[in-house]
Amino acid sequence: MNLTPENITFIDNYLKNSEVIYYDIRMEMLDHVATAIEQKMNSEQLNFYDAFKDYMAVHKTAILKNNKKRYDYSWEPIKQFLLFLVSPIILVFGVFLFLFFNYFDINRIFTPNFEFKEMVISLILFLFAFQFFYFRYYLKKRFYRVEKTGSTLALIYWLQLLFLRYNEMETISKTTLFVFSYLLFGYVAYFIQELVKFHKHRYNYI
Repeated sequence: MNLTPENITFIDNYLKNSEVIYYDIRMEMLDHVATAIEQKMNSEQLNFYDAFKDYMAVHKTAILKNNKKRYDYSWEPIKQFLLFLVSPIILVFGVFLFLFFNYFDINRIFTPNFEFKEMVISLILFLFAFQFFYFRYYLKKRFYRVEKTGSTLALIYWLQLLFLRYNEMETISKTTLFVFSYLLFGYVAYFIQELVKFHKHRYNYI
């Protein structure tokens, strides 16, 4: 016996009502639950609702516990970002960026009214706003993997607060310029990579 579209919708609504808010996670769960129920229907000759009831009675706690773990703060996205920063193509970009800051005096473009730290916080806020509006109001769905890249941007934000806000020198050192520029450009490249991956596999979630 195969599940009908109505059966699939029933499972999806059940997961929604169980606060599985991330669309990609819910679709993964939906596929897993639907496959298990279909096998149960065929092996035990049950109708959909009896198979669903019996399956969820045994597995509901484990399924929802796994979902709850996704809400906890995790260092995994930051770990993936750091690994991305040391990938060959990004390191090559970093070398060119380092040479650029060594050969050109970037400090001359900054003034007391527009310092490097103002530029950094402006870029961070722009990236936060873009991510929020793009997924919340354009796609109108929440996607776990892409949304969690925001924790990396939050880390960069706190780093600039801890370092740049207390750095009152008239000029910013070349090392500081390089580090924060590398982090921000690296984050943009990382986010674009995750966005491309998401759109390649998006058909699985629609």
